[in-house]
Amino acid sequence: MSKAAVPVTGATTIIAGATGKLGQLIVRRLAALKQPVRILTRRPDAARRLFGESVQIAVGDFGDRTSLDTAVRGAGRLLLLSPISARLVTDQISAADAALAAGVRRIVKISGSDWTIDPPGHSISGDAHAAVERHLNSLALDTVSLRPNAWMQVSLANAVRQAIATDTVAAANPDAGVGYIDARDIADVAVDQLLADTVTGRTLNLTGPDIVSARQLADLLSTTLKRRFAVVEKPPLAASGDADFEHRAIAQFAKLIAAGRAATTTDVVKSLLGRPPRSVAAFISEHAAAEAALSE
Repeated sequence: MSKAAVPVTGATTIIAGATGKLGQLIVRRLAALKQPVRILTRRPDAARRLFGESVQIAVGDFGDRTSLDTAVRGAGRLLLLSPISARLVTDQISAADAALAAGVRRIVKISGSDWTIDPPGHSISGDAHAAVERHLNSLALDTVSLRPNAWMQVSLANAVRQAIATDTVAAANPDAGVGYIDARDIADVAVDQLLADTVTGRTLNLTGPDIVSARQLADLLSTTLKRRFAVVEKPPLAASGDADFEHRAIAQFAKLIAAGRAATTTDVVKSLLGRPPRSVAAFISEHAAAEAALSE
């Protein structure tokens, strides 16, 4: 938690998006701190398999206001996380409004990357997250939107996996850097902001400690795995005209990254947690060790 923060204990935290990669990390951190957690899910059996009896489970759906009202009743905090979709704005605003009506005191939103949101008009996903952020900022309760840069466990993990399989690192612009952030650091900041006495501003731009390009990634892989990785240029990912919302959003991410928009770092993680964020080099070492263990 923030070095100067006083934890808000006892109040139930409701987690939307608990069964995804990041949601699981947040739930387990809260449970380890003996914080009461309630999960909003359409898949109660899957949630129970993941978390056992350590959490409460509320069966519900963003599109069902009655189930939302039941899920948030008596909760003090809401972690707002949902997949990229055409319903993101409607779903998240519905959850926020239900939380406000139920007397929830704080909402922590996992938002889009800062470079997808500002300036507007370049990312349908970023524009959707921005619309939710504006709504949250209009509510009479504590809200903070976390804007993680590219996630190591998603975009970087895919790049590393493909590189290991082909001995090449492919990128539309091999010199475009990315301030990757580890999902574990996102989870730590989310828990910090859920439990702290006060939130730290309206938006927090979360990045790793350094900017890494495809060429630098190839060098890191070569050093770690003791074999040469080449760099190849590939056309930027494009989505067909009839692609769904998620695939169009991902194609826009790729275009923005190739333009260097994700090449940024901040000191937010260190200032909040009192330690530096995890590095790409450390992530690659862990990933390589896991791959080696699987091949034995």
